[in-house]
Amino acid sequence: MGVGFKLLELLLRQKLLGKGLSATPNSPLIVSYAVTKACNLRCLHCHVSAREAMQGELNLTEATRVIDELSGLGTEALIFSGGEPLLRKDFVMALADYCVDLGIIPAMLSNGLLLSRKVAWQLKDAGIKAVGIPIDSVVPENHDKLRNLPGTFEKAVKAIKACKEVNLEVVVTTMALRDTYDEMPKRIEFLAKLGVEQVAVYDLVPVGRGRDIMDQAMSAEQRVNLIRYLHKMQDARDMVFTMSGGVPLFPEVVSEMHKHADSKPRDLLLKEFWIDSSVGCHAGLVYFSLRPNGDIYPCTFLPIKVGNVREQSVTEIWRGSPVLKELRQRSNLKGKCGDCAYRGVCGGCRGRAYACTGDYLESDPVCLQDLLVEEGIAPSEVERFGWCVG
Repeated sequence: MGVGFKLLELLLRQKLLGKGLSATPNSPLIVSYAVTKACNLRCLHCHVSAREAMQGELNLTEATRVIDELSGLGTEALIFSGGEPLLRKDFVMALADYCVDLGIIPAMLSNGLLLSRKVAWQLKDAGIKAVGIPIDSVVPENHDKLRNLPGTFEKAVKAIKACKEVNLEVVVTTMALRDTYDEMPKRIEFLAKLGVEQVAVYDLVPVGRGRDIMDQAMSAEQRVNLIRYLHKMQDARDMVFTMSGGVPLFPEVVSEMHKHADSKPRDLLLKEFWIDSSVGCHAGLVYFSLRPNGDIYPCTFLPIKVGNVREQSVTEIWRGSPVLKELRQRSNLKGKCGDCAYRGVCGGCRGRAYACTGDYLESDPVCLQDLLVEEGIAPSEVERFGWCVG
């Protein structure tokens, strides 16, 4: 099936059935591929501590072989990230074109510094279907401080405008932190005026350089209030939101809120990628992260090597890794997550559990159980989750 037909199918699934991507058990539905560790920024929260290129990054022949395998395993979308993927622009465009030929939807995350109108045209022509660009504050100095370089706010705004000028889908990514949480209404208003309709809100997972700002993670009260606020904004602003960074049940919670309010979010690309399956944290279940040198992690926020594509096939790693097999058995979870009634459909964030305890099977300190109960969502009724990539 070509990408055009696949996107049409997704749209029809949403309009006719109210469902997004359909997850096939034990298939890597979505894969994020960090094409390089090189970056032109030194962001304070960077989960991969990006700076210089990694030694031995995959070449085009190796990467296309991996994509061939992903196609055979049933991968629906490949998200190029980094570092900064536009530092390997020709490489990304060649791979995007290859994905389109195989019916895999290609997307990209970028900091926006290298994304001019010309580059946006090139990406769209290569087949990139959406680009994620960060806006982390409406106060330029605050955005620039988190990104660790003056002028990045202005360049990110220009990148968003450049993409919109060529009708390349834009998803704004934005960090929700303890100290900037209160400005979220102003941030959403600013994005709405920019014409942005799709926003991925990141909840800090203390990985990489993010460990150094762990005190900036939202409080439990802030997180719950933010989820309720985003639901209201999906109605008031006619925008669509998701939450990344270990909150995969966000779409299920807000879907219930919409039912109670007799409303629904728009049928935009981001909503179409809400995944129709009750697996919660999808690390190693329907998702994995490919690193620049060919290492495979269960999740970009769970930096445990489970294999390398130069040493084994992707299929062998996906089906045979002991770590991935452990993650797929929710009965292995420990502590509060192990005892939770929502264990099978949530599972907590395995990346956050590992970052905070050193054990990827331990409890996730962030828990939405009370909110699920308040919204009347029984474990048996959970039907969807949102992707969580970086």
